[in-house]
Parts: sequence; structure tokens; C-alpha cells
Amino acid sequence: GYWSHRLSHQINFLWNKHAIHHSSEEFNLACALRQTVSSFVNLFTFLLIPAALLGVPPRVIAIILPIHLFLQFWYHTKHIKKMGFLEHILVTPSHHRVHHAINPIYMDKNHSQIFIIWDKLFGTFQEELDSVPPVFGITRPAQTWNPFRINFQHLWLLITDAWRAENWKDKLTIWFKPTGWRPENFEEKYPVNKITDVYSFEKYGTQHSNKLMYWSLFQAIFTLLLITYMYNSIADIGLPNVFIYGAFIFLTVYSYTELMDTRKISLLWETIRFFAGIAIVAYLGDWFGMNTLFPLASYIIIGYLVLSLLVTFYFVNTNFDTKKSIVATS
Repeated sequence: GYWSHRLSHQINFLWNKHAIHHSSEEFNLACALRQTVSSFVNLFTFLLIPAALLGVPPRVIAIILPIHLFLQFWYHTKHIKKMGFLEHILVTPSHHRVHHAINPIYMDKNHSQIFIIWDKLFGTFQEELDSVPPVFGITRPAQTWNPFRINFQHLWLLITDAWRAENWKDKLTIWFKPTGWRPENFEEKYPVNKITDVYSFEKYGTQHSNKLMYWSLFQAIFTLLLITYMYNSIADIGLPNVFIYGAFIFLTVYSYTELMDTRKISLLWETIRFFAGIAIVAYLGDWFGMNTLFPLASYIIIGYLVLSLLVTFYFVNTNFDTKKSIVATS
């Protein structure tokens, strides 16, 4: 666990998987759930091969893996301060705040996942200092709420840098170079946004109006309700309809996170989603059997789709009603 985590921070290609988790500029339990869908190489699996060869039963590995993962959830919080003698044994919230921080003194420290002993053994331990409050995120900020963009933006940068590299050595080695490495002069020729002063940058999205934030929260809650129904009724929905449902959820998240990013193309995505939702209700006769739970389900879904399209139209045509646009107008 320690070495798979550490290497994910030190190798360009592996960082694509782990950057998603670190991209949050807040440090809370939701950050713990911020996980990748773009895991092309799971290094942890390869590092378990010696355990299998030594005879550790597959059942033991299968049981320990999720426990090991769940034990890493609780310490993503700013509310628990230092924990006395446990600081010398376990990975605590204080230790992990250091790990998620982009302050120069904290970078690439505290890779341990359950016991902090590994960082102390391999020289990567750093205590949280009262004089240096941690600043969270990544030095090349994601600057998007769209989870699909977040999942692939580092990989896309690697692909484009490899394509534009002038010699074959750089094209091949960029994948295995230290995280953040780019060919010579690329920072000048093809600059990307990078935080140079961790104490003087504005968190992404703080310029949005309260209206847009509340609407985004409503969309997130409604999406969770739709997903809850899908999981609860997955056997009744059946194949291939469950894939249609999944595609609609994908389109929903993509559409409203584009709106959260104040992209005008969000209106196009919302229009596509509107017609897709209407087509599903027309084709199936209701919303994947939801009418059996309560008769007005289809009307609620249609009403939601109409409301969502109208609200998206409103935000796009009022320049997203941001605080900045209001100040500029006044």
C-alpha cells in the first residue's frame, strides 16, 4: 500500500489515476470518495503477486482489500486535530492533511495508508506544523467540476506533450518521468496553469452566485435519488435498459457539471438530455417502472426535465448570474 501510493505520486503515468483524489481544494469526507474511473494500471494488484506466490489464500486477500480501503476513509477531515500517542502509530487526520497539502514543505510526504511507520522508515514523514497551515489541491488545479474532465485531463496533457515532443526519447520517457515533468522549454511554449504561491490563489468556483450553487446542489440530490432508484430496482429494470439508465445518468452529470463550470455549451448538453429523457418515457411508457411505486412518477420526471432545461437556459442567458458579472454590470 505504501509503495503503490508513493509511486503514484512519483511517476507521470501513474499520477493520472491518483490526481483525481487530490484535485479537491477542500479536505473532507467527500474528498475521500473522490476516486478515479481511469485506472489503466492498478499497481496495487501487481504488488500483491508476491503475497499470492507465498501462499496467502485468495479469500484472505479478497476480504482484506476492502477493509484496507475503508480504513482510509475516516482521516479525511479537518475537524480532528492531533491525537496524542496515536500520532506515532496510525495515519491520523493530521498526517493525511500533510499528504494532501501543496505547501512546498508538505509535498510528497506521508504516503502510508494505515500505519505511519512506513513513512518514518523510508524517509517521507512530515509532521503537520502549526506555523504552516495546509493548503489543499494539486499544483496544476483541475479548474472544473466535470468529473470526466478531471479524470482524463492529466492523461490528455501527457498525450499532447508526447505528440508535440521533438525527439523520440522524450516521447517515450515522458510517461515514466517524475510527476509533472515536461520536455525542455514546454512550460514556455505550451504553458499550463500552475500554482506558484499556495497562499494567493482563489479556490475554483468561489465566484459563482448562490443561485447557481443552490441549483447545483438540487441537481446533485436529484441525481442521487435517480441512482438510488436504479440500484434498488436494477433486477426489475433488466438488460439492456439498465445501460440506457446508466447513459442517462452519465449525460445528467456531464450536463449539470458543465453548467457549474459556466460553459455555454451546457445548454446543448441539457437539450440533448431533455429529449433523451422524454424519449425514454415515451418508449417505456414510464420511468423504468417507477409508476408502480407511485402513479405520478412519469409526470414528476418530465416536470424535472422541463424545469432543468428552463433553469439552464436562464443561467446561460444571464451569463450564469455570477458575482463577477453583477459587479461588472454595476
